[in-house]
Amino acid sequence: MLSKITWDTINAFECPGHFSRFPAGIAHNASDVVDALNKAIEISCTPGSKEERKAKTRHLSADNEPFAICHCTAFPDRLIVLSSIIELAWINDDVTEELEHKQSCVKHDILTNSMSLDNLVNAQIGQFNPRETLFGLLVQKACAMDPKAATKIVEVLANYFKTFDSSDEHFVSMAKYTPYRVANSGYWISSYFIRWGIDLTLTDAEYESIRDFDFSMGAVLGLTNDYFSWEVERGQETDRPRNAVPVLMKEYGVSDPIAKTLLKGIIMDEEEKACRLKQKVLESTDSVSPAVLQYIEAIELYVGGSCYWHATAPRYKVQQ
Repeated sequence: MLSKITWDTINAFECPGHFSRFPAGIAHNASDVVDALNKAIEISCTPGSKEERKAKTRHLSADNEPFAICHCTAFPDRLIVLSSIIELAWINDDVTEELEHKQSCVKHDILTNSMSLDNLVNAQIGQFNPRETLFGLLVQKACAMDPKAATKIVEVLANYFKTFDSSDEHFVSMAKYTPYRVANSGYWISSYFIRWGIDLTLTDAEYESIRDFDFSMGAVLGLTNDYFSWEVERGQETDRPRNAVPVLMKEYGVSDPIAKTLLKGIIMDEEEKACRLKQKVLESTDSVSPAVLQYIEAIELYVGGSCYWHATAPRYKVQQ
């Protein structure tokens, strides 16, 4: 079982918009996370830019801080660092999603290159902008906090930038879209930082035992974001829409309100599937390792917390 010394449970099920079956919590140092992220936003965003407005809206108050909720189980010092790293990746996504696909891939490569200390030290003036420089420095800080995990941290982040925006396909079926959305939503970096945040390492055998469960939870996470963000995203100009609602509209020939209702049902079905897969893991051997049990508990708080945050965040409070 995870220690609750540094976080409290949220009564998420009392929130009308929250429909996940999974629980939610919030870290005690949520205000410290907000302060750190606002400083990062100030350094890395052009004043008055769209990405600055979107970033600030994500972190308006400590009681609705997404990282303090979704990563509530993390050690306080690690929570601040991982939150800052992922937030800068989010800001980068906000910028690149409105660029043409090829231009976006160039920006992803630059951010990847910034994670190398040698590249940062030897960079020519203007090679990295303030956001890219800060991102690289924060990754180096995370590596210094946990030297044994340094290689894996860089590997996970590099793989994210390589894969999350790897296709400009206009998906017309959920069967093809959902696997893409798991990576595109950033689930694999977040699930890794869930483990890093509590200094948890799973053996290859342990992770293999929960691989299907983990993928199912990633599908829930990505599709839940689609559900809540559709009203915001529907008017965005982009050459590669990334939301399940238009995919369902094309696949079934329905209007977007019907597609959104279908999506909610798909999410709830996927949650049920994840619970069945979890039970299969728990019943597969006489004793499941404490590490696996810790990860399952933490990832359920992450996914449940994400639904709660989406349901309550001002970012998604638009006129329907």
